[in-house]
Amino acid sequence: MPSCPSGHHSTAADFCDVCGLRLQTLSATVQPAPAPSRPRPTTRGGPCPECGTSRAGRFCEECGYDFASQSGSHQQRISAPGSAPIGVRWRAIVAADPAYYQYMVDQGMLDPKQISFPAGGRQRRVTLQGDRVHIGRRSRSKGFTPEIDLGGPGGDPAISHIHAILLARPGDTWSVVDPGSTNGTTINGTANPIAHNVEVPLNDSDRIYVGAWTVVILQKG
Repeated sequence: MPSCPSGHHSTAADFCDVCGLRLQTLSATVQPAPAPSRPRPTTRGGPCPECGTSRAGRFCEECGYDFASQSGSHQQRISAPGSAPIGVRWRAIVAADPAYYQYMVDQGMLDPKQISFPAGGRQRRVTLQGDRVHIGRRSRSKGFTPEIDLGGPGGDPAISHIHAILLARPGDTWSVVDPGSTNGTTINGTANPIAHNVEVPLNDSDRIYVGAWTVVILQKG
């Protein structure tokens, strides 16, 4: 039976009659196979020590806990070995992209009668600090607010709690990981979403597309 990617109980058979997203079937949720990677020394499958969610990859999909470094998403972090060093400034430009929204409509991923492009939306800038930056929407029940919060009133309805994570890498660079978002993450307008739990290197001015209309543009300097 088709199900809403946001978890709503819909009586419709094509688009969710609560949020307007296209309902998914088992065949529609198959993800591309991830690229081979080195086995990690941490134990797989156990619950997250912060929120109890079952583990599916390196990061908890609900609160962003890092199983590899065994560090929580709620901690105040400072620059660490491998992180973007102090003095090298990176920022994320967050905006609603009408072209991406139209692409989602044309692909049948959302119903424009129920999900309208936000009017009067403004760009916002978020300075990238620490060793990782979460992109998602806040969870009051778990007391978690991502550094790039796309939820709240008028927020993007197709965003997972932890939709993607920006990771500071050696050499003053960043990469992105999708820990298992429902609707996927794409880069620079490619049609296929990146594989879950696989780091993808990023460059200055790269565009990360998430949700129904959101673009996150990385800028250095």
